[in-house]
Amino acid sequence: MKKILLMTTVLLMTVPTLQAEEATFQAAKHMQKVNFGQKIFRKKLQRRCGYTAAHWALQHTVKEWKQFNTKESFKEEFAHMCPKGTKVLKDKWIDSLHLFAIEYAKDTGNRPRC
Repeated sequence: MKKILLMTTVLLMTVPTLQAEEATFQAAKHMQKVNFGQKIFRKKLQRRCGYTAAHWALQHTVKEWKQFNTKESFKEEFAHMCPKGTKVLKDKWIDSLHLFAIEYAKDTGNRPRC
């Protein structure tokens, strides 16, 4: 009986830990995509657009950036903001660029290191 009670206690104590680890993993994965979006903008788009990734992300609020939730609407807004950058913009970068823009929008108070 004591063994069952001990095993149950140990099991109950580890479940919240596993959930916390999963949440930490998800947050880390999200920040990887955000940082990748910043890197893509800095390396591939900054010269063509004529301004930094931080300046680009500050053009809209979080709500406005979230409205561009499809690839087509994001590309359309990107073409409006940086016409020369559309020539090199790849579809696989859009998700990371979108997450970067949401993370560093003008109403978040966050500022990237660029």
